[in-house]
Amino acid sequence: MTQFIPPSSSLRGHYAGFVTRSIAFAIDLMLVIITQVTVLLFTRLLLDFFGLNALAQALFEPSETTNASLLITLLRWGIAIFGSSILFAVYVISLWLLVDKTLGQALLGLRVVRTNGRSLSFSYALRRVAGYYVSFFALFIGFLWILIDDRRQGWHDKMADTVVVYDWEARLGKRLREWLARRQESRHDTSVASITPPETTIKG
Repeated sequence: MTQFIPPSSSLRGHYAGFVTRSIAFAIDLMLVIITQVTVLLFTRLLLDFFGLNALAQALFEPSETTNASLLITLLRWGIAIFGSSILFAVYVISLWLLVDKTLGQALLGLRVVRTNGRSLSFSYALRRVAGYYVSFFALFIGFLWILIDDRRQGWHDKMADTVVVYDWEARLGKRLREWLARRQESRHDTSVASITPPETTIKG
């Protein structure tokens, strides 16, 4: 007699939670930072190659000997901030339009779609990126909104009419959810043990 083994429960199509999305975002942010550092190093090499050593030193290695003016300092910070914003926007929008997910989201088994199930268009992807900055400058309240929303939408999701769902059982995402479940179960057992009165032995 063969034993029936029920299929394992899948979260595919369910709304993704705050922790999983935060880890995916951190992975994407790390990839963008690595790319930006690589671009800056390549730019430094180009400036040195064309004999612009003074400009390269003022931009990348400011010190008292370079006599860097306030304009150079502002230019350096402006390039860094503006470059990071543009690079991040190009990165996420391109991947959302192509495959509905960034690399970080793909590793966690996530997918970004419209609330009607369709893929994002350029205008909605652009609105979602703009929503990131709104959520950020609102003291991260827009991101924390995911914790209390029924569909796990942040403000950037509200602005772009999007949701983030589990697309497939990614190994990293599955292990993360199992680890979180074990921690929650362990905390529950600990709390139950702390409120359970000790058994008393009555001697007759």
